Amino acid sequence: MAVPRLQDVIVRYPRTDAASDARYLLGLVYYRIGGYRDAIDVFDEYLRLAPKGKYAEESRQYIAQLGREYEDKYVTLEELDRDAQALKEKLAREPADFSLEWQLADLLWRRGNYEEAEALYTALVGRRPEYAQDATFKARLELLPNGRYIALTPAETIRRQNEAQPLVVVNESTFHADRELLTRTTSAYVVTGQIVNRSDSVLYGVQVMITLYGFGNVVYDATTVNIGPMNPKETRAFSVRFSNFENIENIFRHECVPTFQR
Repeated sequence: MAVPRLQDVIVRYPRTDAASDARYLLGLVYYRIGGYRDAIDVFDEYLRLAPKGKYAEESRQYIAQLGREYEDKYVTLEELDRDAQALKEKLAREPADFSLEWQLADLLWRRGNYEEAEALYTALVGRRPEYAQDATFKARLELLPNGRYIALTPAETIRRQNEAQPLVVVNESTFHADRELLTRTTSAYVVTGQIVNRSDSVLYGVQVMITLYGFGNVVYDATTVNIGPMNPKETRAFSVRFSNFENIENIFRHECVPTFQR
């Protein structure tokens, strides 16, 4: 929840001390959620803009620490390739050693060579069926009803997610509209966005329910936009104006929830 708010401060007030502080805090947030590369980039940006800022020394320390942690946690492609070649050479000398084949399949999977890893895994399980019960194997390959295995690659995982949750709302934005001339108050709160059908199927009865919340999740207003049928990969826009509130400044956040029928 903190990431978009800090980013908003940086965008809205780019040349202020608040924006500099927001960059440092954003680096901390990325670090806490495991986004080491993003954290390093934000700390670098903070130092570039405020080399003598109040968080400069802390930023330098985090950059050094995160650099070490990143290198320890993530193996380079060169290291993976070197290890893979060493395993292949050893396996050529000891072809009956199933553990070497298992290690090579794991390394190739982490390298991103999914087809080669899948071939090794399936061949190995064909000779040693007990390996199919391994947790790592189950997380990477799934047995289909026809008796064949399918690799659960990132692309396949995304495809399944898109089929299970085909609708996604993107490019959301809000703004205040219709400022009254006499009272100088805003009379409308506008929510806009786009909805995307990520699946390969036609979706019917597509709707987007937009809800406005105040502090403490108090519901101020809600409405539903009827989109209708959506073709595969189709994108549609929506825009809603709200005016059923006493003070627009009390609106804390909004939420867009898409629904559909297959």
